[in-house]
Amino acid sequence: MLDMYRSEEDERRHWRRVPVRFTMNCRRLGRGEDDMVAEAVDLSPGGVRLRAPDRLITGDVVLCWTHDGDGETVIGLKGLVVQARAHRGEPSSVHVAWTSLSEESREELSRLLRLHDAEQPTAGD
Repeated sequence: MLDMYRSEEDERRHWRRVPVRFTMNCRRLGRGEDDMVAEAVDLSPGGVRLRAPDRLITGDVVLCWTHDGDGETVIGLKGLVVQARAHRGEPSSVHVAWTSLSEESREELSRLLRLHDAEQPTAGD
């Protein structure tokens, strides 16, 4: 189900990234902090790139989730912040690698990827 997102042309990346634009909530696990709101910029079966508050740092373990239009949680995924770059006066660019995906999480992630991938213009549009 997620194999269609394997990267062929770029050997550096295992998965093809899908450009997205939606809100994700994130919680730093083990830190006892409030949840934070981030913007997902691109998504793959391997992780997500976020524009997030500069509280996230490389090495953080995070729980990220998003909601549908009715406020129901669509997907909740645990990940590791593998890179966080702060930009003066702007949200950080944060790369999160998913860890320990359950079968249910894989199915929801696949559905979310197909939804956003279908919104991308095709060649010649």
